[in-house]
Amino acid sequence: MKKVFTYITIATAALFLAASCSKNEPPVFNDNIAFVAFDSPTASIAEAVPCLPSEADDDNMGFKPQEKPLKIAVTLGSLKGIEETVKFTIKETDEGAHAGVNFNLLTTSGTLSFDATNRTQYIEIQPLYVKDYTGDLKFSIELSTPANVSLGANSVCTVTISDVNHPLTALLGDYTATSSTLAKTNPWTMTLLKDENDDHLVWFFNIFANAGWADYDTMLYGNVDEDLTSIIIPLGQKSEYVYSNGNAVVFYGLGMDDNGYDEGNTTCTIIKDDNGKITGLDFGEEYGFWGYIPDAGTIGYAYPRITAVKN
Repeated sequence: MKKVFTYITIATAALFLAASCSKNEPPVFNDNIAFVAFDSPTASIAEAVPCLPSEADDDNMGFKPQEKPLKIAVTLGSLKGIEETVKFTIKETDEGAHAGVNFNLLTTSGTLSFDATNRTQYIEIQPLYVKDYTGDLKFSIELSTPANVSLGANSVCTVTISDVNHPLTALLGDYTATSSTLAKTNPWTMTLLKDENDDHLVWFFNIFANAGWADYDTMLYGNVDEDLTSIIIPLGQKSEYVYSNGNAVVFYGLGMDDNGYDEGNTTCTIIKDDNGKITGLDFGEEYGFWGYIPDAGTIGYAYPRITAVKN
């Protein structure tokens, strides 16, 4: 195991990067530039939800249909509330989700009507459960150009139907994490996310106890064993995110000796109850995690021992 260096105790070193305090002036808006757009370019929903043990059988594999549909917001930005009807179209691919198989479109009119009272409308999608493991499936919804307003930047929304039969489903989600010694934030929320391509790889969102720096490009990955008993996390990973000085975040194993280690692995044990349900994580006594940008500063840290309880 390679020791990188000894640094001044993180809690008092004042190495933290400050968030940018620059602000843009608010734009001047008028109805000559009114537009319609999706509130977000992406949306997702699980194809089903877990059912009670008494309801589980071989046909439903322990899941039942979603009771509430996915509501995808579309907004017409206008000062006076322009009246407009906007058409939308479902776009499918051969490899993606298909209407009538993976989802039903509940907004069957294919149009949305806006006015001063109804500035935001919703396209509603009901996912359908497929008991086979298909992986996450996508389709898109495209807005047509209206007669009286422009299309905004988010004229297309990509929708993901998340497969609940993913082998890591029981492991994924939010955890309340705690360091028994010291962390940037203690306790904090840590989230485990699946990988789009590898069904035995998991991503840790905010493993370093600083929600202000947690993002999809500052995550660490770990490899989950076949029995869902442990996660092997390689040390020394670098983030996809690159700071303005050209350096990525390096994620070190943080020891109680105030040293960072960037070689080898650390093992996270998956905790289960007597019924086999996953209830938490234990990262062991040897390492916590330290996120550091060379020549810039620390983005977050958590000393051992880190444990996490599934929310």
